[in-house]
Amino acid sequence: DESFVYSHNTNNSEKVFVTENNNGKPGDGLIKGHTLFTWQTPASPHLASRLENYPVSDDEVLSSLRKCWNQIVIDAEEGEKKSTTIIETAGGVLSPSSSSPLNHQTNRSLSSSGSRSGMPNSTPKWKWSTQADLYSSLQIPVVFVGDPKLGGISVTLASLEALWSRGYHVDAVVFIEAAKKNSENDREGDIHFGEGNTEALREYIAMKSLRTGKKLIAQDSIVCLPELPPMPIPLNELYE
Repeated sequence: DESFVYSHNTNNSEKVFVTENNNGKPGDGLIKGHTLFTWQTPASPHLASRLENYPVSDDEVLSSLRKCWNQIVIDAEEGEKKSTTIIETAGGVLSPSSSSPLNHQTNRSLSSSGSRSGMPNSTPKWKWSTQADLYSSLQIPVVFVGDPKLGGISVTLASLEALWSRGYHVDAVVFIEAAKKNSENDREGDIHFGEGNTEALREYIAMKSLRTGKKLIAQDSIVCLPELPPMPIPLNELYE
């Protein structure tokens, strides 16, 4: 069994997508989705939580995650099955988590009061953490999804450096080839940026490992998957 846990979600679309696009049949129970906190506003959790007056603190996120995680383990043991749990965070490595006046630590960012943030001036300031800071205490391994587009090398490297600086161990990096442009006059349409970014990251990791003497990410754990098919074509071929 596989379980996908979504800590923050603004429309529950990821859970629906994953459970409907699996290698079995929708509803067969092979893949289970768990959403911990949901907001209706299609925005970053730090903003959606303010706009909807639905604060969720870091402690609440971690407590709910541990409870969900423990239940997944218990269910797997009772069913005598092996279980893999994947926790998907919201946005990028340094994207904001949800805001809350209960977030008191000094390393959290302050929200600004006033109409720009969607909060009245009388509302106390709510703090938030980055995704990387929020989950650092869990010490869980990371499978990072790299940016396959032009300019994505810098984004990917900056994200990895942010993870390493917080003590994360990155087990693998996966790129998904970006959709090609249809313009006949655009030479970018003939370039596979995903493959190029994958090779560039392998070169960087080799250089950094040699310079630091640390084993960072195995070369064969940096991979590029083919371009995703357009909706509503299922993703069955990716599982083969």
